[in-house]
Amino acid sequence: MKKFVVDKNCRSSGAFQLTAITLGGLLLTASIQVAQASEQDLAERVRVLEQALDAVKAEAEAAKASKSASAGNIVAVQERGGRMQLATADGNFTFRIGGRLLMDTAWYDTDVAPMGSGTKFRQARLEASGTMYKDWSYVFQYDFTGSGESGIKDAYLGYHGFKPAGNQLSLSLGNQFQPFGFQGQQSPKYTLFMEQPTSSLLLGAGERRLGGRSDLIGSNWRWSFGAAQAPLGSRASEANRNDPVDLATQFTFNPIQEKGHVLNLGASLRHQSSNGSDAHRQRTRPQTHISSFRPVDTAGFISDGFTAAGVQAVYQRGPFELETEYLHQSYDSIQGGIADGERPEFTGGYVQAGYFLTGESRAYNPGMDVFGPPTPARSLSQGGPGAWQLAAGYSTLDLSDGSIDGGKIDMLMMGVNWYPEQRLRFSLEYGNVLKVDGGPNNGDEPSFVQARAQIEW
Repeated sequence: MKKFVVDKNCRSSGAFQLTAITLGGLLLTASIQVAQASEQDLAERVRVLEQALDAVKAEAEAAKASKSASAGNIVAVQERGGRMQLATADGNFTFRIGGRLLMDTAWYDTDVAPMGSGTKFRQARLEASGTMYKDWSYVFQYDFTGSGESGIKDAYLGYHGFKPAGNQLSLSLGNQFQPFGFQGQQSPKYTLFMEQPTSSLLLGAGERRLGGRSDLIGSNWRWSFGAAQAPLGSRASEANRNDPVDLATQFTFNPIQEKGHVLNLGASLRHQSSNGSDAHRQRTRPQTHISSFRPVDTAGFISDGFTAAGVQAVYQRGPFELETEYLHQSYDSIQGGIADGERPEFTGGYVQAGYFLTGESRAYNPGMDVFGPPTPARSLSQGGPGAWQLAAGYSTLDLSDGSIDGGKIDMLMMGVNWYPEQRLRFSLEYGNVLKVDGGPNNGDEPSFVQARAQIEW
């Protein structure tokens, strides 16, 4: 039988190997555990980072939504035609504070009746205007040359959201001009002369009235209708027991409608009546406002109302423009007095022209058939001369018919307008009463020189 003998060194080597294997296993186990722990920690860190990223994304989306929702509340200052206004970024709301100062002075060369020369503010007006919810508009003007209700001028609310057959329908309610005549609806800031021709002032739309108005506006035409009652501040009396009902309509058409080239044709019709008799008196100044002298005057008479009609033609070609109107007014039967039972008819018209020596043309708004100011090609602030315009006009008005002898007046006007900047104007005019035929001031032929300094904002 063989005996196996184990060497001592061999036993030691085996023990070492066993120990090494054991330690390696322990290290491997520890490494695996460490690796697993590292993977778990990494996964946890990734999870935390993903949660943080989601939170950042959510915050960014919330900020974006909040910014989008509040965009309409961001207010910006805008410049529109030389004037400043506030507006929200979405265009839903705009607001502007404006105003004007018109300071006039006049020197009269009297003939028969006295006419007092002098200086005064023709207008000193503040205005607030703007839009709401895009389709609503508002205007409120107060003139400090008046007092109480008489100081309120344009004051109305408008809506412009209707688009019948692709056309613009504007509705307005408040104190505003009736849609009648051309000159009577122009802003006095931009008319060729400081005052309206006598025929337009007396037989045109006249005072603003409290009521409603609609304007249907096409691409090159406008049809307007207005219904109103007495001017603000009027009161019932024995002669005027009820506010008159005033209805007016106007249609204008532009065969030519280009920038700086316009041909405008129009016709107007107006009827005023009341349930009781009204006191009427037709008289007017000679295209100046400093003196209170009125060369033609019908004196008072009683009638239930009148019907008026007018036609207009306006032509603009670059720096040249021509304006003309003819107006006719026919009264219902007069009640009492020397003209009892008569139906007097009064007529008038004018033609006037302007020419810019510096080449500009006035801005034209076809929707409302009104002219704005010129923009000087080179204003004074730019080292230029500003815009210079020459103007001339002739007007006639006849207030005599039957037993009513108010007189007839013929007027000649010449003037020069200087716009150093778009919203600044200086005017110098010469006026001559060519003839007063009949009436209380028959034969009186005064003349005058007048000037105006004007600023608006």
